[in-house]
Amino acid sequence: MAITANGIGSGLDINSLVSQLMALEQRPLTTMATKEASYQAKLSAFGQVKSVLSAFQTSLTGLKDAAKFTATKATVGSDAGFTASSTSTAAASSYAVKVEQLATTQRIATSASSTFAPDTSVVSTGELTINFGTYTAGPPAGFAADTDRVVTLEFSGSTIEDLRDAINADSTLGIKASLVDNGTAKQLVFTGTGTGAEKAFSLSGTGSLAALQYSPDATTTSSDTVYNLQSAQDAIVDIDGIRISRGSNTVNDAIEGVTLSLTKATSTAANLTIADDRSQAKGAIDSFIKAYNETLSTLKNLTGYDAEKGTSSTLTGDATARGIQNQLRNLVGSALGGLGNTTRLSEIGITFQRDGTLKADSTKLDAALADPARNVAEFFAGKDDVKGFADTLSTRLDDLLGTSGMLNSRTDGINASIKALDKQRENLLTRLESVEKRYRAQFTALDTMIASMSQTSTYLTQQLANLPKIG
Repeated sequence: MAITANGIGSGLDINSLVSQLMALEQRPLTTMATKEASYQAKLSAFGQVKSVLSAFQTSLTGLKDAAKFTATKATVGSDAGFTASSTSTAAASSYAVKVEQLATTQRIATSASSTFAPDTSVVSTGELTINFGTYTAGPPAGFAADTDRVVTLEFSGSTIEDLRDAINADSTLGIKASLVDNGTAKQLVFTGTGTGAEKAFSLSGTGSLAALQYSPDATTTSSDTVYNLQSAQDAIVDIDGIRISRGSNTVNDAIEGVTLSLTKATSTAANLTIADDRSQAKGAIDSFIKAYNETLSTLKNLTGYDAEKGTSSTLTGDATARGIQNQLRNLVGSALGGLGNTTRLSEIGITFQRDGTLKADSTKLDAALADPARNVAEFFAGKDDVKGFADTLSTRLDDLLGTSGMLNSRTDGINASIKALDKQRENLLTRLESVEKRYRAQFTALDTMIASMSQTSTYLTQQLANLPKIG
């Protein structure tokens, strides 16, 4: 807004007069600012509501998983030689498990004294053929080569380092190579990439690799050109007197729903216990109750009224906030049919307290989870085409949180009000600029007029003083 000097003809304080008048004219701006602050506070409050509702909806995810309600837990005795895990398909039971041997990979090495191993040896063009098959420890030991599992490396190089690198660069070979420096020479070590008797392999070479000849059923010593370090073998496990063998140290098909991870061979059997595990279901239920109570607390804080102080909260009296509170209470407390003997939360020990929060009676809840007739898993997770409690509640929360839901509609309305307010402010500022110009023009004209009258008054005074005195 334009600023002019005070009146020079009359001594009027034009700036002060205009400022005081404009302060009165600008009062609507203060009202608008207060309104906008209120709108922004409500937007922030509904942002909090949306956040806790989203967290509440997320807490329902655990209740949608029926497996949590039929979960089992595997417990293994000390120094067992294995660890175990179980799924919901495992039956509660106890087993005596003994790990007789682990599944291993085949490992062979070139001799330190062979012409192939010293650093001065030269490797050039040649072929290395790997033939996989099944090794039987015996006695007598045997190797059954599989003609369908043969791979060949076409090699061209000059050192055993080149040969090592060529083997490791070809993932189709099924073996890896490394070099061990024993102090006098470098030895090549070949290791199969898989465990089990069926992952045994033989070697044969041509050209500069002709010395690389080996069969798993051969009896070798460290003086041979290629000798055995470790044979490929299956894991052998005794379960309640039944011996099983597997090509891996992870056994997941011996006991239904149970995975054994073998770590070492043992001389005695260890106890494996499979029992019902309700901790996952109770954890999901506890998360749901906590999220609901936090949502309720947030809504109460935003809509409450302090009678002692006579102060209201941001959303006190807001119809949308009240509607959300009522809907949540009704949804959580309502009955759900078509899913067995449980229809309400209260039937499994989850009830409303006097302050509206939820609380679980652990004794009743444990009894309900242990009672198959209660069908707690179906109540929460649903069955076939019938939605359970978790999905039903989550769908209704989608209605609140969705783009066309109650919350978005309310916040869209607030944003529209803020926009309209911004437009009003813009128009008012434009009008105030014109008003200030008009005030300044009027006071300037008044100043000019007063200055002119002052000059006339001075002139007349002087003329009257100069008139001859009468008598």
